[in-house]
Amino acid sequence: MPRPQLGIGEYGTIGYSRDGTKHVAMARYRDTDGETRRVKAVGTSKSAAAAALREKFKERARRGGEDDITSESTIAELADRYLAEKLAEDLAPNTIHNNRRSMENHIKPKLGKLRLREASPQRISKFISGVTVSNGPGTALMVRSVLSGMFAAAARWDAVPSNPVAYTKPPKLEQKPIRALSLDELVRMRELASEVFAPFTLEQRLERAGGDVRRLGGQNRSRTTLDIIDFLIGTGCRPAEAPGLAWEDVHLDDELPWVKIHKQIVMVPGEGLLRTPTKERDVRDLRLPGFVVEMLRKRRAEHPDAVMVFPAERGGGYRSPRNIATAFQKAFAGTEFSWMTPKTLRKTVATLIDGEAGSAQAAQQLGHKSDTMTRRHYIEPSRLPIDSGSVLELFQDSA
Repeated sequence: MPRPQLGIGEYGTIGYSRDGTKHVAMARYRDTDGETRRVKAVGTSKSAAAAALREKFKERARRGGEDDITSESTIAELADRYLAEKLAEDLAPNTIHNNRRSMENHIKPKLGKLRLREASPQRISKFISGVTVSNGPGTALMVRSVLSGMFAAAARWDAVPSNPVAYTKPPKLEQKPIRALSLDELVRMRELASEVFAPFTLEQRLERAGGDVRRLGGQNRSRTTLDIIDFLIGTGCRPAEAPGLAWEDVHLDDELPWVKIHKQIVMVPGEGLLRTPTKERDVRDLRLPGFVVEMLRKRRAEHPDAVMVFPAERGGGYRSPRNIATAFQKAFAGTEFSWMTPKTLRKTVATLIDGEAGSAQAAQQLGHKSDTMTRRHYIEPSRLPIDSGSVLELFQDSA
């Protein structure tokens, strides 16, 4: 008769041998991966060796094997295993960076030595509250999200019965009012931007040089920032998607010119500027308005060998989205548009499209899966009074 298979966590008959003056206890043990292995322990007597062997069995049961995450694993060990799993996935570099930063700066220092079975909702809540106080609700939300992902994985690996982070309250972010440009404001902003960013004409350069043609040798200011503004107005793209646009994704010679939006430029600490998939990994084919088509045709004619549509001024590499934001800040400081950022143009496009075609189309233009986020964060509520007066006047007519 074949020997019956041991159950998970069970061990067979203990055998004994001698190793010099030491006693060795040995038995077959079936680990949580289903493999049956020989395990041995040493003691000063047979009973001591057997006791040591049984302790080894208990430890293997608690830890589930050499590499498994169990309830006895520490949160630091869980963090390392979870990050290794994420590194194996096709995630954006910034996502990996944010996960690692949350773990190294917050989770490991404060919770790393806790066993998973010790991670109660109360302890997690206290930790998240501390991060909120010291680093703000935005950081606390990110840390809570990473921690929730870690414990969701632990639950999937049977190391915890449920995710304790799910029972904690997320920090509240202050909901700032959505502010977009009206059509009149958009026109005025574009006129101001032209004064600030458009290259000087020959007449203007002569005037700035005091009429001395010998002083015209300096480099004229670039038009790229103004062109990026026009591109953002004409597409509603994320500010990081404009510098991520390559000429191979621009189709100006089609009957209806269009661009494919699927890449963005991000700054990853330690790696520099990278061209990665868009934030939501969406791919959008957007028809272009006439003024954007004209601008892009001029750029293509002026830079026939360029790879990127809006490259950096020096070296032709990737343009940093942060530099675009800095240009906005400097250009509009002290004006009526000092509050504006590149993202404001995305909100403006969403609001204008919503007014003409509805929020669903605005969401499609921006690359959102539904219009819930578009309405919550991008479409400015109407500035006009709610026009229900004609309906409510029916009360007076019937009185």
